[in-house]
Amino acid sequence: MPDFKELRFKIEGKIDDVDFTPTTLPMARLAEYLTDLAVLLGHKESIHLIKVEDGSAAPLLYYDALEETRIFNRVRGASEGTGDPDAVAAYQRIDRRLKRDSGSAFLVNGNAELAEFPGIRQPQPDSYPKIREHGTIVGKLRRVGGRGDTIPIWIERADREMFYCETSEPLSKQLAGFYLQIVRVHGVGTYIRNEDQVWVQDRFTIQSFDPMPLAEESIIATFDKLRAIDENEWNQVKDPLAELRRIRHGEDEPVQ
Repeated sequence: MPDFKELRFKIEGKIDDVDFTPTTLPMARLAEYLTDLAVLLGHKESIHLIKVEDGSAAPLLYYDALEETRIFNRVRGASEGTGDPDAVAAYQRIDRRLKRDSGSAFLVNGNAELAEFPGIRQPQPDSYPKIREHGTIVGKLRRVGGRGDTIPIWIERADREMFYCETSEPLSKQLAGFYLQIVRVHGVGTYIRNEDQVWVQDRFTIQSFDPMPLAEESIIATFDKLRAIDENEWNQVKDPLAELRRIRHGEDEPVQ
């Protein structure tokens, strides 16, 4: 029989201003925490949920002592942002959820703290106002239509990132004629700083677009067309991409 040891995941938080206890913490919310905790700990065959103890919600876990070193190293690495990417992501999801629940948590081994989830206690990042600026998006028109005062538009960029835009009804009717074609749209974007302190686009209002779809072709195909034109200097260029880099960086500049 395995030699089991104990871990406690001590959660403190609130839902609708009511403190977490085994009788106030909804099962669905507890399941969300436990699902991510299972990913964080790993070694699922060696870890077992025994019960949720009284007081603040504190799931009691048993783990096989033979796996202790590997489990502890995985958790410590995740809390430091290193180690297995799945464990790091699970740790961060737990911490964000605690922040939303106005709470925090500890993973405790006996009387020793294995990992802290600061949650609401973590210093709040500086807040930044939204930024609005004119911009352009080039991509494949994936969808036009929806309900509301403005019409939703979905544009997929060449790197597969999807942009959710909006525009007026008259302009959406014009765009609909270019469904699944490459278009260039112009408008005003709104950008916000997310939890990871990265600027991301919150919305983009399309004000105009190029009347003809852009050709969906590679740069090599474009140079092939240029070479086909008589008396064109690109006919003599064996490696057009290398030549473009030389023009951009200069003869003596290292190419990255």
